[in-house]
Amino acid sequence: MELFQVRIIILLILFGIASVYDYKTRKIPDVLWITFAGIGGIIHVIDYESFSAYHAISFFTSSFFGFVLYRFKFVEMADLFAIVSISMILPVHYELMMVPIAVTVLSLVLVVVSVTIYNVTLNTIDLISKRKSLYENFSKEPFYRKVFAFFCIHRKRRYEKFVISSEKYYSIMPVNRTFVLISRGNKISQMKEGGRNGFVQNAPPFVLFMMIGTALLFLPEILVLIFLIL
Repeated sequence: MELFQVRIIILLILFGIASVYDYKTRKIPDVLWITFAGIGGIIHVIDYESFSAYHAISFFTSSFFGFVLYRFKFVEMADLFAIVSISMILPVHYELMMVPIAVTVLSLVLVVVSVTIYNVTLNTIDLISKRKSLYENFSKEPFYRKVFAFFCIHRKRRYEKFVISSEKYYSIMPVNRTFVLISRGNKISQMKEGGRNGFVQNAPPFVLFMMIGTALLFLPEILVLIFLIL
């Protein structure tokens, strides 16, 4: 087994452990990132002959890329640490692709696609079952925003533990509400206020999607590993 394959295994183990924390609590211990980033650093020392300037460029570029995403609230602090950890463990794939950036971009695409499908599915079910407008209390909202809302928000389900509120109430006329379609600045909560009927955005565990993105990116290598093990 080559060190490149060992790096992939370490990444999958890291994301596997982190995904459990992210799914259950949305909080990942910092010591997890520090430990695995340290392991990545040790591998670089062992495999110093393969280290090049491009590896260092990938590390700093990916870290800056992750910081920009965090600064504009596209990712959380744990996700930034995940990007930095990838930069330490496996910064470059075949001396060409910057792995942390590729994994992050692929994960973001997976999140957008899965969340959109999820919202459309739930809104379609509500529309068919209730046989009336989904947005009857949003009379002041223009039609184009209602169309956009159909793809990016949904009514909260009881089984959903972590969500972001997507409604804004007027104190004078609480029946009339407006959508908050982009809520990156809002904190993830269980949204007790508003109960099951409130509109929310998904707050998926991004680290879990990073694990899926890593598995897809290195699928040929993973299949070879499975073949070798078996």
